[in-house]
Amino acid sequence: SSAVTMFSEGDLGVLPPLGVYDPLGLIETRNMYRYECMEIKHGRAAMLGFLHVVLIHAGVRFPGYLSPSAGLKFADVPVGCFASLEALPTAGWLQIM
Repeated sequence: SSAVTMFSEGDLGVLPPLGVYDPLGLIETRNMYRYECMEIKHGRAAMLGFLHVVLIHAGVRFPGYLSPSAGLKFADVPVGCFASLEALPTAGWLQIM
């Protein structure tokens, strides 16, 4: 196995005295920039999800309708996790998926 040369001492992820921790050798076979971008995007989505939960429990609601055809307003959606998931219409679930 050849040494990874795309990292230098002091870079994030380089752990002294081991260097880059890659026991399976995946860095050499994959585009790590893509994975770094995906990790940042998923981290931001997780932070927005957490912020959403905090705001919902604080009583913050968007004005208007979540589903105009079903007559469901954002203010009508319950606070609990499973209760709010059950209140979402099937068409909304299909749009998410």
